[in-house]
Amino acid sequence: MSDFVSWLEAHDKLAGWAQFAGAMLALALTYLTAFVPIWHRKRQLGNAALRLLANGYEVLESYHRTTPKFLPESLTLRGAALAVGGVIDEINRFPIYELDDQGSRSAARHLIAMSGNLTATKLIFEHTAADIEGRQATEEERDMLVDFLAERLEFVRKMLTGEELKRPEWPGSIDRM
Repeated sequence: MSDFVSWLEAHDKLAGWAQFAGAMLALALTYLTAFVPIWHRKRQLGNAALRLLANGYEVLESYHRTTPKFLPESLTLRGAALAVGGVIDEINRFPIYELDDQGSRSAARHLIAMSGNLTATKLIFEHTAADIEGRQATEEERDMLVDFLAERLEFVRKMLTGEELKRPEWPGSIDRM
C-alpha cells in the first residue's frame, strides 16, 4: 500500500484523477447501499403477490375438486367459507399499491379480481349453508355449487394465463347503443 502512495506522490498530476476515481467509487457504493434494500423489497412484494394469487387459485380448485365427491352440509360449507375468507383477508392486507406495475394485466389488478371472485364464492357458500341448515344438500344444490366453482375457476385460470376475458352476457339484455 505504501508503494502505491509513494507512486502517487511521485506522480502528483494524477492525484486529482485518483481523488475523482475514489469519489466516484464512494458514490457508486452509496447508490448501491441505498437502493439494494428497495429492489429487494420490490422483488419480495412481487413474489408475495404471486403467492397470494396461487393461494386464491388453489382454494377454488380444492373446493371445485372435492365438492362433487360428497353432498355438502351447512357445517362443511361454513368451513369452506372460512377457508376462502382467510385468503380474502390475506389479499386485503397486502399492500397492492406498492407494486410497481398497476396496469390492466398486472399482479395488482389480478389480486383485486381474485379477491372479488373469492368474495363471491364465500357469499355463495354462506348462502347455500343457510339454505340447507340442518340437512345435507341435494344433488341439484351440489351440482349448482360445482358449476359456480367451475365458472370462477375458469375465470381465474384465464386471468392468470393472460387469455382474453369477456364480460358476462345477461339474459334478456337489450343493446342500448
